[in-house]
Amino acid sequence: AGEVDYVQYPSFDMLPILETDSNVKLVDLKGPNMFMGFYRLNSVNKPMDDPVIRAVVAMAVDQTKTIAALGVPERFSMPHCATYYICGSVLATDAGSEPYAKPSVAAAREALKKTRYAGEKIVILQATDIDAPRVSSEVLAQTLREVGFNVELQSMDWNSVISKRAGKDAWHIFGVHVSGYDMMSPLTNLYIGNNCQDYAGWNCDARITKDLAAFRQTSDPAEQKRLAADMQKVAYETTPAVIWGQFSQPAAYRKNLKGVIESSIPVFWNISK
Repeated sequence: AGEVDYVQYPSFDMLPILETDSNVKLVDLKGPNMFMGFYRLNSVNKPMDDPVIRAVVAMAVDQTKTIAALGVPERFSMPHCATYYICGSVLATDAGSEPYAKPSVAAAREALKKTRYAGEKIVILQATDIDAPRVSSEVLAQTLREVGFNVELQSMDWNSVISKRAGKDAWHIFGVHVSGYDMMSPLTNLYIGNNCQDYAGWNCDARITKDLAAFRQTSDPAEQKRLAADMQKVAYETTPAVIWGQFSQPAAYRKNLKGVIESSIPVFWNISK
């Protein structure tokens, strides 16, 4: 009706309707302007304290399955992204990802049988008030049940997830999505930059600590890429988190707006009508 000029994140089911309106433009963003979906794993709560069991989770996660469940149109998503630093960024690399290139519930089920897992309850925290965490956590719960895990899906609002994840023995996994801009450098990457810090998940590996220090000290792009790849290799070995997808949630605005800066982070400078 012309009453709204700009919507930051219209729901995915509204996109086909908006695309048919000649007066509306959808902002199709790529690279760091996209979001990354992750499952954060608790590295200190049994049995997820065992990296072999965390690796089984990684084996089972099919990014295309989670993206489809979220309802993201194909052109607004990546079929598969293997880098912790978001595909399309300067430091993007597939280093260490080879064992997980072909996710398989069947393979994960067989791998789980060879671990020390003895049927312990796996608590997944599900934020129900935000689509991406809600859907991704539900998909993971079903997937892990098929693998053979005893899963308890605990539903709550996001603020409650933040509160509960502070307890080291209160949970094992939760689903989340984050801005690509946050993930594109090891120094700001939630699951690499927070290595050996008091941050929910509590992953810690001395090799990453050493490489982070070296990364801070160099301005050589080639050396930064090498260090970032080495840190990702360690992350794939230890599984502080598992990528569940990369997608764009496009903004929509009326075409009579001028000077719109197209970004996943709204900036309302220079706009006229």
